[in-house]
Amino acid sequence: MLQTYDVQQTTSCLRGTRIVVLGDSTARQFYYSMVKKVLPDASTEGDRHSNIHFQDPASGTTFEFYWDPVLNSTKTLSLLSGSGDRVLGREVQTPSIFLVGTGLWFLRYSEWSGGIEQWKQLMKKLIRQMDSPRLEPLAQNLFISPIPAVNTEKLSMERLRTLLPKDIKDMNNFLKEATKESSISVPFSWNKMTETAASETNDGLHYAEAVVSMEADILLNFVCNKKLPKVAPMHTTCCYDYPSNHWFQTLMLAVFLVWLPAGYIIQSGYRQHASSRLFPSLAIIKSLIVVAAAVVYIYFADRTSLFFKGNKVFTWTSFSSLIILSVLAGFITLKKSEKDQAVLSRDQTDEWKGWMQIVILIYHYTGASSVSAIYNPVRMLVASYLFMTGFGHFVFYYKKADFGFSRVASILTRLNLLTILLAYTMNTTYLAYYFAPLVSFFYLIIYGMMYIGHSHNHKPLFIVSKILITAVTTVSAINTPSVLDKAFALLHFVFGVAWSAKEWRFRLQLDVWIVFVGALFAYGFIKAQEISITTHPRWNTIQEITITASIIGLAGYFLFEVSMQKFEYNHWHPYISWIPILSFVVLRNSTAPLRNTVSTFYTFIGKCSLETFICQFHIWLAGDTKGILIILPWAEGTVAWNLNLVLSTFLFITIAHVLSGATAEVADWLITGREPKPKGQSALPTTFAKLNTSLVSTERENGVSTPVTIKRQSVPVSPISTSVGTVGPYNLKSLMEASLEMETTSIKSDAEIYNQEGEDKPHYKGVVDSEQCPTNSSPVIVDNSPHARRTEGVVLQIDTNNASRFRSGGAMDSARSPSGVTLKSIWAQPIWKITIFLTVIWLLNYGST
Repeated sequence: MLQTYDVQQTTSCLRGTRIVVLGDSTARQFYYSMVKKVLPDASTEGDRHSNIHFQDPASGTTFEFYWDPVLNSTKTLSLLSGSGDRVLGREVQTPSIFLVGTGLWFLRYSEWSGGIEQWKQLMKKLIRQMDSPRLEPLAQNLFISPIPAVNTEKLSMERLRTLLPKDIKDMNNFLKEATKESSISVPFSWNKMTETAASETNDGLHYAEAVVSMEADILLNFVCNKKLPKVAPMHTTCCYDYPSNHWFQTLMLAVFLVWLPAGYIIQSGYRQHASSRLFPSLAIIKSLIVVAAAVVYIYFADRTSLFFKGNKVFTWTSFSSLIILSVLAGFITLKKSEKDQAVLSRDQTDEWKGWMQIVILIYHYTGASSVSAIYNPVRMLVASYLFMTGFGHFVFYYKKADFGFSRVASILTRLNLLTILLAYTMNTTYLAYYFAPLVSFFYLIIYGMMYIGHSHNHKPLFIVSKILITAVTTVSAINTPSVLDKAFALLHFVFGVAWSAKEWRFRLQLDVWIVFVGALFAYGFIKAQEISITTHPRWNTIQEITITASIIGLAGYFLFEVSMQKFEYNHWHPYISWIPILSFVVLRNSTAPLRNTVSTFYTFIGKCSLETFICQFHIWLAGDTKGILIILPWAEGTVAWNLNLVLSTFLFITIAHVLSGATAEVADWLITGREPKPKGQSALPTTFAKLNTSLVSTERENGVSTPVTIKRQSVPVSPISTSVGTVGPYNLKSLMEASLEMETTSIKSDAEIYNQEGEDKPHYKGVVDSEQCPTNSSPVIVDNSPHARRTEGVVLQIDTNNASRFRSGGAMDSARSPSGVTLKSIWAQPIWKITIFLTVIWLLNYGST
């Protein structure tokens, strides 16, 4: 990814330095392109076979060109040795760039120049002299220009006879070998570029100013990029030293690469060891390892030179081809539902998210943001996501009225877990991944709106007024600069974050109204269901009117947006985005076949749309979306480029899909403590075991232990709780006591258990190994005897699959009281969850500054 140097950037890099170029006409052309980088109005008129000198009075940068196509002039010898300046007693500044361009005249005039062999001898001597050790270096950066590629179709007959492509190739191969061990650089990329820009020349040899200016940019990238500030987003990766990791990045990578593998080893084979207390259960570690592996891959892909990064180049052909391919993929995977689906059903919204996500990905990959006719509707796609945010959360809170902490925390964790991990691993800002922050912000707005006075949400006037008041209040707060500015200043003071209030205001302003349109639409949809509007006598008329209005609205929107430039459209977007969105919803559900048919391909992408949106920044695109990732180092030409696209897309979608499941499991565990369900297992196996317990005196009758039948099945236990002993023997005791006091229906006989009467059966079917019931758990004793005395007992249901993953201090071997205070028991309380999270963020943010 090249940096295109403007006057200010070039001046900043070359200020007060000396640029020396000597050689033939192609070297002179390059010289003028360098001069124009600092002095755009510099004249190129004058004697073409003479020396040229320019100086920028503002920066003190000097540009010197010396005409010598065969490198035999006195001035050339003087420059290469510095002897002339020493004889005259002058102190001459060491050039920052010294470039030699020669070779064409040895082909054109071989009869008096000596031809290729003479050129090779001269280049050997030149390279030795330029690269020789000396007290004063010849230059800070030494370059030899490659012999330029020619367009034989446009060469004159005389040049065509002497400038043979095979001779040029032979000379360049010689340069490559001769400079292999030297400090001299040969920009062969110039030739790769001119080979694909063959039409950009009139005489077959000298290329257009745009091409030569790019040659100057390549050289400036090589010389100056190391001086550029190294902050995300990475606009430049050419000739670039990636910045060293901050301590918090190293910490994140250490957790991913050291702590998690260690936890996996310990929880797999050394579960009884005291160090197991430092790790979650094996099931959670597996989910964490999936997330960690993806984040580490993302880090190495976009924060190291492991893979190349390329510039985006928009063409209508590439954009249209990818869109057509995605449409075909969606069409051939259409599937009709067996039963009638509701409007905006789960499958339908997943499909909607899926095809929109594909369009957004193609839009980013092809660099289509510069085309207003594409940018404008893509803005509408982002608004559609926020419409679904307002719609979905309104419906939930209106119908379920579940305003508990766990749901709020679960949703926010699910939305932001990957984003926060990447923000600190990649050393970028949370707001850079703007989609997750945007959806989180508006979710909290909807939550607050529905929570305030929620006991009156069933009153139409109250709920509609609340939606409108919240919308106006939110819009006013966003549009008032001092509100966001002060809020961000406070965040900077407390947490050390450096977020742009201006950028965030722009994001919010574009789509603030559509969220509340989604809420209003949801309320209208609910009321329409309550009155069974489809049974209304005039339902067909209503349907025809809405369908006609939707077709007109959708067509009118596209006619309007295509006539607008992107910046002009941004002004209108907040007020008109609802038109195409509601039109699409109506048309998508206008008939039963349309409503009940979805694309499984789009649905698949929609289910992991959050992960694809975030991961695209680094493993499909590159440089934080500024370029594209090139996995194949030899990806040159159309075929290789397309192969790279296919491979990178496959890896990208696979990682996003796997991440979607893993982050959901980790987010759920962090908030609720639930373990992931065993994969590939439809039901938990049932095992019966007879336990003797000495915990309670009342549990013994006439000296005989009361048997407790454990059914390995259904009681889920929080991994956080088990790790602090809350389901240890003390809690088993409580469960047993409670069960003994239950009504007789809770007491099952052996006959009920086995559905057979009068037949002795062993109480123990299955295996409870030493890991599930370790020997240091003396209060719990397993009777493995097949002839153990049958007695009535208590059925205690415990998921021993999870119990097998309990650590020391867990369900079977904890001897601590559940009242013991540990970090994990603190984390189990909502207020401490928030406190611990904010403390960690505070430490990481101030560490980053």
